[in-house]
Amino acid sequence: MEIIIQQLLNAAQLGAVYALIALGYTMVYGILRMINFAHGDIFMVGAFIGFLLATTVNMPLVLMMPLTMLLTAFVGIAIERVAYRKLRDANRMSLVITALGVGIFLENFVRMVVGPQTRQIPAQLPDKILTFGSGLVVTEDKLLIILISLALMTILWLFTNKTLMGTAMRAVADNADVIPLMGINLNRVIAVTFAIGSALAAAGGIFYGQAYSIDPYMGIDLGWKAFIAAVIGGIGSIEGAVLGSFMLAGVEVFTVAYLSSNLKNGIAFGLLILLLLIWPSGIMGKPMIKKV
Repeated sequence: MEIIIQQLLNAAQLGAVYALIALGYTMVYGILRMINFAHGDIFMVGAFIGFLLATTVNMPLVLMMPLTMLLTAFVGIAIERVAYRKLRDANRMSLVITALGVGIFLENFVRMVVGPQTRQIPAQLPDKILTFGSGLVVTEDKLLIILISLALMTILWLFTNKTLMGTAMRAVADNADVIPLMGINLNRVIAVTFAIGSALAAAGGIFYGQAYSIDPYMGIDLGWKAFIAAVIGGIGSIEGAVLGSFMLAGVEVFTVAYLSSNLKNGIAFGLLILLLLIWPSGIMGKPMIKKV
């Protein structure tokens, strides 16, 4: 039982990172009906901004994390303004190609600035080992990563459901054509959506960089997995993105623990196919109604 609980905690830590990335995918899709395939690389940029702040100016986590989230939010806003805004009414394939191009640019820009080496963000969370029962061992940093991530997700839910801007975001997701007629600045709502999604991805990058390692191409693999998590939960649903992220992380962690690490990606994609056969719109997604 202790081993199972240990693996569940490992899955919760990884799932929290996936969720912070997947929320950006699902928010942008909910607003613009587009998949921002550069979002995984925004996560990578946030991780490296945190790394540079932690290593060059020795900034403590309590300052480094909000500053990293703020700077990465501006990166997301800039990408939306420069790369996506003029393509909103273009063919969807043009948006996909542009997003992939933005991702490749970010990867090579970071590689040029900091180099291709694998790095790790210096651990700044308490690493005291807590022992429960006869064999359950948990570190404080793992618990803090899970709790802080859940707090950020809760804040996002409250923001989207209890604030005026959140109401405007949900209104845009429901019918973007009518929103300008109601006096709502559509460009501002979309910019805020990109900023929030990028900031959450940056938080995930910091947590991942402290627990594992970072490199300029990390956003490819983790970005795709977060996208899978968002689709499993129901792309466009905040709750679904969180649910899908923890499900995917659980499958990966238990596959590595009890089967083989070589099987985790195959099983993850197999899970996606299986669940979409059962729920074509995702577990918590809503079927798209085609207007005639």
